[in-house]
Amino acid sequence: MYKSKICLFLIAILQALFCTSIEALELKYSPITFQDYLEVVRKNNANIEIAALNIQNAQANKEADALYRLAPNLTYSRGSYMNQLPYATYNTPQSNTYGVSFTVEGWGKRSARETLAQSKIERSAIELEKTRTTVELYAINAYIEALRYSLTYKSCSDALSKLSAYQGNAKKINAQNFLNKYKVSIEQSMAFSSLSMRNYSGDSLQGLPLPTGSLNYPIQKFNLEELISQGQSQRVEILSLQSEIEVADKNIHLTNQNRNINIYPYVSQTRMPAYTYSNGIAYQVTTTNYGSASVSGGSANYTAQNSINAGVTIPLPISNYLQSADIVNAANQKLEKELQLRDLKVQIEIQVAQALIQYNQAKNQLIEAQNSYEEVAKSPTKDAVNAIMDLRDKEGILLEAKANHLKQLVHLMRQSGNYSALVL
Repeated sequence: MYKSKICLFLIAILQALFCTSIEALELKYSPITFQDYLEVVRKNNANIEIAALNIQNAQANKEADALYRLAPNLTYSRGSYMNQLPYATYNTPQSNTYGVSFTVEGWGKRSARETLAQSKIERSAIELEKTRTTVELYAINAYIEALRYSLTYKSCSDALSKLSAYQGNAKKINAQNFLNKYKVSIEQSMAFSSLSMRNYSGDSLQGLPLPTGSLNYPIQKFNLEELISQGQSQRVEILSLQSEIEVADKNIHLTNQNRNINIYPYVSQTRMPAYTYSNGIAYQVTTTNYGSASVSGGSANYTAQNSINAGVTIPLPISNYLQSADIVNAANQKLEKELQLRDLKVQIEIQVAQALIQYNQAKNQLIEAQNSYEEVAKSPTKDAVNAIMDLRDKEGILLEAKANHLKQLVHLMRQSGNYSALVL
């Protein structure tokens, strides 16, 4: 009992807060058609825009991966030179050496990177479609729900208008009081659903969007086998996994190509200016027959020197062929996606069958509600107040059945890979 009182107290507080927030909104609605609303969602939903940006990223990455990775390096060194003391003349000037080295990639690496990058672009495009269809599904359901409350609100207003034509009595007053209270509840639910529509439209809808149109949509007939076949080939989840498999396959090819070695050529040039070399040594030479003589050390003049060196570094790919971890990892990534695809096709078969069962139930409920409404409309009770209230009740049930029929239809279409928009 104590817990029940607490729950009732909390519910009362929430209702008060909700009513206050609704009053603050002043219920300013802006009519919007179904097609216009979907267009707003497609252009302004952040998740869709982010998915579109991922395509641009993938395209930019392809441009980078398609380039040859030369990785050029420039080097400069000064020297060597000799300047030992005390032999001051025993020296050479400083030399300047300029060099360049670069990478020549192993065969097939660049083309394999480019192919992988292209498959990633295609995967990003499919992910954009996957995101768009997911967001649209939520947006469509929000629109249908808000439209149902809008039509229910109009139904209550029409019933009150009909009641006002009759003289006041207790039954009429009770009916009016009931409908007025029900209208307040419906209005709050309509505002709540209208706010839900804004969840998927970014910042483009500033007021409360008011759905227009009707919930009327013809009953459809489907063939289960055709729906399953279509879902297993066209559902965006299938296309997404197939693109993942394609990426994994191209990654295997790149992994194999990356085992090809790179070679690293280099070339350098050393320049030394002209100089005179002298060892700076003077010594006395004595001979038996001719006496002695002074002899100076030799010297030589050197012109400017220019030498060129070239070579290549070739790594030995011993580790590449002593292990297979990279190949196994790449192959298992593809196998993982293939296993997921296999199970997804089974899941789609089940999901489509379940969705068709739900749609048939909703279809039968709609037929029953339509028949019940038409029966009351054709044969109203003699009591005018009861006739108005009965018709309004049946209309409310019919609107709910129409909304449920539309939701289940959209659900079945999505499960079977049909993403065409309805016309409401």
